[in-house]
Amino acid sequence: MTSSDPLDQFLARNPAYFFGRSPEQGLVNPDNLLILLGHLRCAAFELPFQVGEGFGNIQAEQLQEFLEYLQGEGLLHRSGSKYFWMADQYPAQGISLRSTSPDQVVLQLESEEGQPVQTIGEVDRESATWMVHPGAVYLHEAQTYYVRSLDLEQGIAILLPTGTDYYTEAQSETIVQLLEKRAEIDVSGGIKSYGDLKVTTQVKGYRKVRWHTHENMGQADLDMPPSDLVTTGYWTTLSEAAVERLQAMGLWSNTPNNYGAGWNAIHQQVRERDGYRCQACGLLETGREHDVHHKVPFRTFVSAQEANQFNNLVTLCPVCHRRVETAVRVRSGLAGVGFALGHLAPLFLMCDPGDLGVHTDPQASLAEGRPAIILYDMVPAGIGFSERLYEVHAELMEHASDLVSGCSCTDGCPSCVGPGGEAGYGGKPEALALLEVLSGKNM
Repeated sequence: MTSSDPLDQFLARNPAYFFGRSPEQGLVNPDNLLILLGHLRCAAFELPFQVGEGFGNIQAEQLQEFLEYLQGEGLLHRSGSKYFWMADQYPAQGISLRSTSPDQVVLQLESEEGQPVQTIGEVDRESATWMVHPGAVYLHEAQTYYVRSLDLEQGIAILLPTGTDYYTEAQSETIVQLLEKRAEIDVSGGIKSYGDLKVTTQVKGYRKVRWHTHENMGQADLDMPPSDLVTTGYWTTLSEAAVERLQAMGLWSNTPNNYGAGWNAIHQQVRERDGYRCQACGLLETGREHDVHHKVPFRTFVSAQEANQFNNLVTLCPVCHRRVETAVRVRSGLAGVGFALGHLAPLFLMCDPGDLGVHTDPQASLAEGRPAIILYDMVPAGIGFSERLYEVHAELMEHASDLVSGCSCTDGCPSCVGPGGEAGYGGKPEALALLEVLSGKNM
């Protein structure tokens, strides 16, 4: 049985892609430092290393440095020309097949005083902030748990068994910085690139989503510490010509809104009409002026005059404004394409969707301020996913275009470009037009 996931829907409509290809194409970078050290620990446990021998692609001189490092950690002992394993633990037992992070957060069930603590699992520290943050619903072996608390310093999350009818989705802010560009080439609609990135992510809140209907049941704010990930990434930068073409077709909504020449006066009049109070929570203005929100999104109107009618405007405080915008925002074509690529790319990599990060930015710094769609390895130093996506760029864009065009929805759904907000503005036409440009079908 297939789900609404874009990957499932693509395979359901293209069975030949599944049955007519090589069944295995797993990717891993054995020279990734964290992976390599894990391999060396396991290899030394099985058989002593000889001075002067290599290991895979690692030359003897470089391997010697790693062996001396492990000796300094108290894991190896050199006797004569050999390095012997001397630690008590079985090294393979401490190596995760899902993560390279050495820092783990233990998941414990809350127990009554005097009762033994029950541990149900572990997650890596980087994933803990969005998987087991306070208030999250965590799924483990078909049982749902409510996360009561998370202590990153102690590495412990306290959970309670629960029977909620919803799940939670973390909402985060991401900043991507370019460290080094390794490759770049012109493609249809822009430029494809591959290189080293620094990704800074901070979880700012989460929303509750009902299991079967996917309706938004509410949101909550969080202030989790930011986390940095130095990894490899693959990104597509849109050319000016591609953006101009989409704008001419009326299918580009990533340009900042121009609310018209009289907006400042309208902004003042609406706040005065509403008594300078947030119409959602009642908060009175103090230092910062409240925002004025368009009930029907500004981008859906053909003119600023129509959008700025007083009956379409309401005063909101910054917190309520952010929540409302999240619920009713117009999903841009850029975000829709990012959603489709993030769910389809694992098909080319033999990986889990959670192994890839996706970020879209209409003014990306790594693309000199131009729009970009960025996919990156969720593993420190990368393990080869991004490089592979760089190689199959054309095929990926073509299949993503087929996925979106073949979906029967009218304006976006979880099976193609993702669901729109509560007002139903999904942005599918924009996403499809952009994919047709990037795949070369419409240039």
